[in-house]
Amino acid sequence: MVSPVKAQMREVLLERYGVDINEAVVHFSTQNYAFIFPDKPYMIRVSITPKKSKAAIMSELMWVDDLKSYAETICEPNTSLAGHILEEFEIDNVVYRACMFRTARGNVKATIDMTPMFFICVGELLGTIHAVSTDERTMGMNYKRDSLKEIIESSKARSYDKLDGNVREHIDGITAQIDKIPQDLGKYGICHGDFHANNFFVEGNNVWLFDFDGCCYANYLYDVASFVQSCFLMGYKPGEDRRKLLYEDILPYFRIGYELKKQTDEHYWDDIEKFIAYRTSLTVMALSEIDECGVTDDFDGIKKFFNYIITQDDIMDAMTKMSKIQNGG
Repeated sequence: MVSPVKAQMREVLLERYGVDINEAVVHFSTQNYAFIFPDKPYMIRVSITPKKSKAAIMSELMWVDDLKSYAETICEPNTSLAGHILEEFEIDNVVYRACMFRTARGNVKATIDMTPMFFICVGELLGTIHAVSTDERTMGMNYKRDSLKEIIESSKARSYDKLDGNVREHIDGITAQIDKIPQDLGKYGICHGDFHANNFFVEGNNVWLFDFDGCCYANYLYDVASFVQSCFLMGYKPGEDRRKLLYEDILPYFRIGYELKKQTDEHYWDDIEKFIAYRTSLTVMALSEIDECGVTDDFDGIKKFFNYIITQDDIMDAMTKMSKIQNGG
């Protein structure tokens, strides 16, 4: 049985975009509906207010549209039939905001296929994004997006009563270290915010990037750390030393691609491990806000995994230890 809200939403989106969401696969999060149309070069995202303000969504769309001029594999927004980049409508006194995006080509890269060329291509795309961000900050451009620090503090307020005191203590220590890092031009600006290996598809040497919903102001290393963490969590070379893989397998090739597009200095990469810990902190807090998950049968195990890692003084060593345990080492 189709819900009354979906039935009304179908009518509105059919009128605004000329597409029928009954033909789409729907994915739901706490902030958005994503309608994915099989074999079609577009998808529709419907944001639920007040989760996202109109200004925040427009800033995201404007930035993605800017990036498209520098990287063809950015999944940019398309306009509605009326030529609007953002459509707003109301159902049962709830305001919704819809955007259409071009969909990505290819597929998520399997960890067994993560080669040096893969890391170079990913690095080149992210270097392009951060170079554009730096140029825009130099020109004084500012998008109405939160800083990562604001996001972290908001997450603390929602999650800390659900977390063990030892976990909170370690998160506070990690965030305090990050807060001491200057927001230098060339190292800090608007970022993708959720740059993990499930948020881009790979087609040959082309990396198609999507899901800019979490874009925010942060140190650029946060995007890099998000990518590295995701490679490890997806099972890249299971059981092997995570720190060795970071500095000998991933980062050298990633830097080749990244530095083709983005200038760096000798200290640019010094804090990468701090930002892997920072990303892990945000993951721990986000998981604490979810009571159950229909995607995996071992959600409690995932929570325990992250809670263990975050309470260790050396997160890279902790990741290595857990990877060995998981693979019978």
